[in-house]
Amino acid sequence: MEQERTVRDDEIVVGTDGSQGGRAALAWAVAEAARSGRWVRAVRVWDPAPLFAPPAPVFVVRSVVREDEERALESDLAEIPVPEGVRVEGELLEGVVVGELVAQSAEAAMLVVGSHGHGPLGRAVLGSVSAACVRRAGCPVVVVTPRRAAVLLGATGAGAASDAPR
Repeated sequence: MEQERTVRDDEIVVGTDGSQGGRAALAWAVAEAARSGRWVRAVRVWDPAPLFAPPAPVFVVRSVVREDEERALESDLAEIPVPEGVRVEGELLEGVVVGELVAQSAEAAMLVVGSHGHGPLGRAVLGSVSAACVRRAGCPVVVVTPRRAAVLLGATGAGAASDAPR
């Protein structure tokens, strides 16, 4: 028996990572929330696995890195102007970025991600997180570049060019 999906039609989940693409995605999501009457949950995901893999220093303490990630999320949120009446909440999650964003998309109205992320992998593999989210998300996905936005096919199979804010 297939479990019925509960959709929070008023929630926009946006992945943010401090990159230019992540900031553009957050700004787009806030503008879309203002236009549509939805609210924004900005999700920053950190993966602790590299802390325990060589050549990472053994003295790196998980709680210190988590505090740094919390400050980074607060900084991400502080950089984006939020119109009056628009609700924006931040959430820090621990895990693999794609897996966590896909899990958060399961009940959201839409998932918004930047086209390029932070770090060497994000630069070497063009849009690897956004491409994986488009393939696996449980809702429509918007991939935002710093210059413009496009709605791409998400899990619903629905998607088209968007006339949403740019």
